[in-house]
Amino acid sequence: MDNWFARNPRKVFVFFLVALLLGATFITEKVLSWKAHAKKSGIVRVIRLREQEPRYVGRITPGEDEMRMSDSLVQKGYLFRTDGDGFIMPARIHQHPDLTLVFLGGSTTACFYVDEENRFAYLAGRLLEKDGKLKVNSLNSGVGGNFSLHSLDILLNKVMPLKPQIVVMMHNINDLAVLMYAKSYWSQAYKRGHTSPIIQFHPKIIDTKLLVDYLIPNLYQELKATERWLRHTLRPKKAKSQEDELQDFRGKKITLDEDFLVKEFKMNQQLFIDMCRARNIIPVLMTMANRLKERPDPLIIKLTKGLEKDQGINYQEYKKIFDRFNQAIREVGAANGVLVIDLARAVPQEKEYIYDLVHFTNRGSQLAAGVIKEALKPQVARRK
Repeated sequence: MDNWFARNPRKVFVFFLVALLLGATFITEKVLSWKAHAKKSGIVRVIRLREQEPRYVGRITPGEDEMRMSDSLVQKGYLFRTDGDGFIMPARIHQHPDLTLVFLGGSTTACFYVDEENRFAYLAGRLLEKDGKLKVNSLNSGVGGNFSLHSLDILLNKVMPLKPQIVVMMHNINDLAVLMYAKSYWSQAYKRGHTSPIIQFHPKIIDTKLLVDYLIPNLYQELKATERWLRHTLRPKKAKSQEDELQDFRGKKITLDEDFLVKEFKMNQQLFIDMCRARNIIPVLMTMANRLKERPDPLIIKLTKGLEKDQGINYQEYKKIFDRFNQAIREVGAANGVLVIDLARAVPQEKEYIYDLVHFTNRGSQLAAGVIKEALKPQVARRK
């Protein structure tokens, strides 16, 4: 009989040998598992380090949605670069600095839509350097969507090894959001920006997403953008539902337990202070500038309208709890003898300085840098 098997005896032998070995391995594994009275789940759990992508270089441009939520944002490409540790550049401009200063926070610290040389974390360092005749490295570790739990993680695992002299932390609005919606910093239900601190997954032998993101990152980003556009165009209602990170909370009325929210927030502020002092770092707290005025501008009314519609929280209630979070920062600072840089009182609540609810324009960031420089001068003088 002349067939493939007869013509290829070696290949047939190797095939059956491999099949036999795989079968024997599988059976042996099952027997050992039974004898050990154990069954492995294959689940891996890791802590998420929410940082900027290291060694990123590009320009980021506000989209149409962001422009609709602003009344003074300039729509152009803003240079955005990070170093090998994910700090927003310019960062470590001196190889042997006299002072290393680190800023922790969310998008209000990152200042994505501010010109690179005007981002307050960088500019404050340059102003301190000029005033004090020191070599200052000023590192910006802001990440959009981060709340204080993420900053504590970054402080412990990324900032402390650098042995900085001063670390400044600014949080408010993102902490308020996660506590208001999910009632906990550790909630797995709060999916906004993938901020839950623990990731659980089954490892893959080959991770296709990581592979294409490494080999063809720019094409991959364009394909993802095209896919999102097609979903919005062809199935707008379904696309909106798929991308709504707060969809689990939509339409559910919230009763604000202000004392509980403030207590939770204060505990993380206290943790920040204690962690810094344990490593001989000067902790500095910073309040968040905003446009939540007694008589709000039309844009601010528009931006907070959805909160009242979905959660039953009106503008005055939201302003009250936001202001209480800023006041909590002042109180924790005072109780611990820690410097509080009060940007909420120093930066005018106008569109020239803040283009939406809390994010700085170039002018606002420049003003904040000057305020920070003046506030830190005594701290820097003591470190000489």
